Amino acid sequence: MMADDKSKGVDAKCVDTCSAPGETRSAQSKAEDDSISTCSVKASVNSKDPMVPPPAHVKIESRSYKDPLRELHPSSAVIRAGYHSGLSERAIKPPVFRSSTFEFASAEEGELFFKRAYGIPGDDGIPPGLVYSRLNNPNTEIFEDKMVAVEKGSTHASAFPSGMSAISTAIMALVPRGGHILYTNPVYGGTYFFLKEVCPDRLGITSEPVDSSDETVLAAAIAAVPRLDALYIETPANPTLSITDIALAVRLAKEKNPSSLVFVDNTFLGPVFQSPFLFDADVVLYSCTKFIGGHSDLVAGIALTKSQELINKINGYRTILGPVISPDVTWMLTRSLETLWLRMERQAEKAARVAAAVASHPRVERVLFPGHYASEATTAIRQAKTKLWERQCSGTGSMISIIVRPNTRKAVFAVLNGLDIAHLAVSLGSTETLVEHPRSMTHSDMSAED
Repeated sequence: MMADDKSKGVDAKCVDTCSAPGETRSAQSKAEDDSISTCSVKASVNSKDPMVPPPAHVKIESRSYKDPLRELHPSSAVIRAGYHSGLSERAIKPPVFRSSTFEFASAEEGELFFKRAYGIPGDDGIPPGLVYSRLNNPNTEIFEDKMVAVEKGSTHASAFPSGMSAISTAIMALVPRGGHILYTNPVYGGTYFFLKEVCPDRLGITSEPVDSSDETVLAAAIAAVPRLDALYIETPANPTLSITDIALAVRLAKEKNPSSLVFVDNTFLGPVFQSPFLFDADVVLYSCTKFIGGHSDLVAGIALTKSQELINKINGYRTILGPVISPDVTWMLTRSLETLWLRMERQAEKAARVAAAVASHPRVERVLFPGHYASEATTAIRQAKTKLWERQCSGTGSMISIIVRPNTRKAVFAVLNGLDIAHLAVSLGSTETLVEHPRSMTHSDMSAED
């Protein structure tokens, strides 16, 4: 039995994951551009990548607030992208816009905004102005723009009130009735239920699981299906933490059907340690409840694309189905993004130490942790998995799965009930350590054969 699925290392997400952030970063912070704000320096110094200074002749404040500032490291870009203080009385942080509706300057403007929002005749292709908070809201747009700034390769984003609403809405918007989806096995329990039960029963979309981390199995599965409309990848997978080769998966899917779409749930590693768009994914999804929110005090999700056409379809379904995220939540997410690199890098450091310590415990059969493959059966497998991880990922993340000895539910529950510092609760990516048993909790709806 797996002893965890979501960052279950005994100390992988301890309360002090963000403490003393300057202890290893002060030297690099001095190399940051002096024109960047103090907050920008604190966020950007997490990366070991050199920063490219912004053009000297174009100050950030003079550029569009929609500019993702690609020349900066994402942890710096997120501070300034999506918002200028000049938009709100020079406030460094945006206010919370708790307004359900927004006034038009004229009747003609109102008519034009609705044409743009609904894509009806007269739409000039320009994003609509503020209309109604089911369609758009300043705080939501600020968060979406900042996510584009941190997700390499993305151009558009659509925020949702939960990760599952982002996943389900994106699939409903982009996969046609009668379509077929192959999805990573295993996959998060909620995603599993939606793809296996809801899609065929309610949407007329068939689906089947595949071990997408195995190149041979994935290639055979894609070749065998009569049609492929979407490949849904969760990498690392929940809870086995197996890694799928995104570039390979995209190539196989597009060879089968050039119009097929590849979705990647990047919750466990992104945007800090993995960037699926750089490997040609079509849609990247997150449960923002996890690392992006990072404090176990909100629920949210987001879908990102590199295509105006795809995001228009997703937003169209969001508008009509109504999964609306609140401005208070998007304000909190905007706040949390500023410390994302600090938190995730610190969590990964601690998780590596925990994984190493737990691996030698006599009651532990095996530890599953991205980038650490010493327990694999052969040298060839170890080398192949390490090579893929090094090519696709820039860090381990802080998720740990533990197989205990003996491999029984009673033994797993004894471990869970004996923990002290860790919380016995689902979710992940926050300041506290969370531990759970997937088979009896988050993945309890999965069939025995799956």
